[in-house]
Formats: sequence, C-alpha cells, structure tokens
Amino acid sequence: MHTGKGCLILRDGRRLPLDFRFGRSFDDARSGYLHLDTSGIDPACYGSELDLDCEDGTRLRLVVSHFSDRYLAVSGRSVRATAEPL
Repeated sequence: MHTGKGCLILRDGRRLPLDFRFGRSFDDARSGYLHLDTSGIDPACYGSELDLDCEDGTRLRLVVSHFSDRYLAVSGRSVRATAEPL
C-alpha cells in the first residue's frame, strides 16, 4: 500500500488537501482512496477526470468510481511530474 499527502485539483481551480492510500500500482496506473471532506463538492465534478498533485511531485489523472462525504474511490494514471513537490 502506498500512502501520502497531496492536493486534489478541481475543474474550477480549487486545490483541496488530502491524504491518499493506493493499494495497486502497476507501472503508471494507480487505484485507491482519497481521504478528504467532500461534503462541499458538487458531485457533478466527479463526471470528468480530476488531477491529483502528490507531495513527491507526481501528478495523477483520476476518475472517481465511488464517493461519500469522507472519501473518493479512484483509479488513474501518472501524467507527468510537476516542477516542484508540494
């Protein structure tokens, strides 16, 4: 299991800090959970890909498969390294 911290980037530009837990890692693919308060996020945001900037500088492009007010279940791929780690 790979755990860490990062920021979810919504389509409107908001950056939401979170903790993540990924259970699967095949090459650049990831699958797991983002733990954050999602009660203030419009669920319509989950209909398109979201970006996650990880503390190590990795950016992931994610799709949401399930959500609650406390977490998002996601799958996705690494798209590029960001210039500066969070």
